Amino acid sequence: MADPRSLLARHILGVAHVGFIVPCLDEAVANAVRVYGLDASTVRYQPTPGEAAPTRFAFFTVGDLEFELIEPCSDYFRELLLAMPSGGAGINHVAWKVDDIEAAVARLEAAGMYPGHVTPDGIVAIGDKKMVYLDPATTGGLVLELIEYPQQDEVHDQ
Repeated sequence: MADPRSLLARHILGVAHVGFIVPCLDEAVANAVRVYGLDASTVRYQPTPGEAAPTRFAFFTVGDLEFELIEPCSDYFRELLLAMPSGGAGINHVAWKVDDIEAAVARLEAAGMYPGHVTPDGIVAIGDKKMVYLDPATTGGLVLELIEYPQQDEVHDQ
């Protein structure tokens, strides 16, 4: 099987974020604030705190690296995410910024690697960005997310 990273090399612009599964988002954010000396007001939540959702997320930046903390709240997402090879809590995936998500997915599909995992139907638009997870069963166990941001076209063309 081809290595998805080598197929993606021509599309990768950098790391978008590193995603961590956490058993309790509030505790994980409090620890991140303490460990990294963050201003708690800079942590971005999806959905907003107190809103019920199947998963809750918090994003924060340390240096040039963005972190995504993911708390599975529904039975479905607890089963899906806590059964990962990482053994549950811990690093779950690396999200790569790509210049052309459709072209990157087409190259991967041609090599036998397909969307799956959290986005089994393929590329998903979320706000102004597009994202897709690759099925770890087709990537040799790697959990990879690809994200295309709209402003990348301006950066990439310079």
